[in-house]
Amino acid sequence: MNKLHMKGRILQLIHDQQHGGIWDWQISDAVMSEYGLSGAYWRGNTRVTLTDLFSSGIIESVEEELDHQAYFGAGRVLFKFKLNDFGRQRMRDTALA
Repeated sequence: MNKLHMKGRILQLIHDQQHGGIWDWQISDAVMSEYGLSGAYWRGNTRVTLTDLFSSGIIESVEEELDHQAYFGAGRVLFKFKLNDFGRQRMRDTALA
């Protein structure tokens, strides 16, 4: 069975945590584990994909905090995301939900 493309899987992870939202570092950890990836490049790649989804208006940030654990780098900002109505509709349109 083929794996879903990474952006689609990221959307599913956010969708699955719709009530409370999910932190960007949790998404990165899940994607890297599921796709057998490691390292700063893939952690950053996940964050770039989240930025793209945010800029497209598909997800929204519901909470932010400083990265004290250095998931992406000390002093950076961590984001907790949720899907918005447009994002849920786009997932239905593309058969991801």
